[in-house]
Amino acid sequence: MKKIAIVALSAVLVLALAGCDKKGGSSDAAKKAAANGDYSKLKVEKDPVTKKAYDFGGMEVKVLNWWYTEAPAASKAQEDQEAYRKYLEETYNFKCNEANWQVGWADWPAEVANYCLTGGDEAYVFIVDYRSAFAGYSNGLWADVSQAGIDWTKDKWNKAPCSVLPGYTFNVGNPEPRHCIFFNKRILQENGFDPDEPYNLQAKGEWTWEAFEKMCEALTKDTDNDGIIDQYALSGYGQEFSVPAIFSNGSSPTTKDANGRIVLDESDKTLEAWEWTREIFVKYNKPAEEGAEWNYFMADFKNGQTAFYNNQEYDGQGNGLLADMKDDWGMVCFPLGPNGDGKYFTLNNDNMLVIPAIYGQEKANKIMKIYDLWSDTVPGYEDNDSWKEYYYSSFRDTRAVDETMQHMMDNSIAYDSWLIPNFDYRPIAWSVCAGADVAATFDAQRPVLQAAIDDLYK
Repeated sequence: MKKIAIVALSAVLVLALAGCDKKGGSSDAAKKAAANGDYSKLKVEKDPVTKKAYDFGGMEVKVLNWWYTEAPAASKAQEDQEAYRKYLEETYNFKCNEANWQVGWADWPAEVANYCLTGGDEAYVFIVDYRSAFAGYSNGLWADVSQAGIDWTKDKWNKAPCSVLPGYTFNVGNPEPRHCIFFNKRILQENGFDPDEPYNLQAKGEWTWEAFEKMCEALTKDTDNDGIIDQYALSGYGQEFSVPAIFSNGSSPTTKDANGRIVLDESDKTLEAWEWTREIFVKYNKPAEEGAEWNYFMADFKNGQTAFYNNQEYDGQGNGLLADMKDDWGMVCFPLGPNGDGKYFTLNNDNMLVIPAIYGQEKANKIMKIYDLWSDTVPGYEDNDSWKEYYYSSFRDTRAVDETMQHMMDNSIAYDSWLIPNFDYRPIAWSVCAGADVAATFDAQRPVLQAAIDDLYK
């Protein structure tokens, strides 16, 4: 009888644990079944208060933006995602969908702010960007979502938006890769370098300011001995060069004081980055010809006149600037500065999601939990490298994705100065990259930058 009882008890335990792994989540078998459309074996999440499966009473949540257009699923993965979301809605008794709020980009900040002040019976999640994220936070418009019982360690959370205003801003998905250095492989090879030298240096952790400058020095020369430089290393985009230079040197355009208030950063590290930027552009950047357009440097690199070009990753995408470039090219992260943390990175300007605080904490918690459930990937579909497939077709080699973009995904940095409307570094970049004195330029622009910061707290 004891043997029968033990066998019976074991069978009960097997059935009880069939849908769970050791951490309390769904088992591998349940995930595999879910990937094939069978969700019956998945572990059901329970409300910590009622100890029963969540029941949201039919609440309908809309995730609102200014661009959404409904379209049928374009792949098997999208079809499975839609089916899984239907299962979630039925299991936990809610509705959730993305929608266009019929408000344009220009009017978006004001309309979102107005709604968050007046409220309504809806259950909205709003997209916001640099124009209103901090202003809404400082005026108490965004709900504190840290109290919703969310597991923020899940891979789905985009760490950069979640770290902009922790506990208030969030989003899912991979960060968008941005600031980088493109290089022309033909020019490197013709000048005695391995055509993949930037990749090789980056792989060894030696792609630094010093290494970049040495290459620029070797690639900038008077090829016909007439005393005039006729080959330049860089087609430089000053405003897109200066900010990552500051971050690569362990600093930022702004910092925070003891009270958490954003203040202008004029530390030695920041000024050193500006001085180095000035040196690079004065010595190695190809100057504009008379009558050239403002973006002449882009055409110069594309036409094979310079070895390096800096901007953002989108120039390398399928329909980007470099799509039909004749010469072969590669892409690396911004080089490491002498005072940085030694990690290659990209800067993150991704949009954020917020929930109106006017709803009250209880309702905000429910909305946040619904979004958490609805935004989960279909169990069994999790693949940390799946994002690479989208990018492989955009580049001439796989190292741009497997090495450079992997660094970007691993270390995408959100920064406060991006959140400050009218905080415009461009006049400084224009002047400094043209050879102006760094200290004098900062002195001239300080009142404008400080006024932009002050406006945040009005």
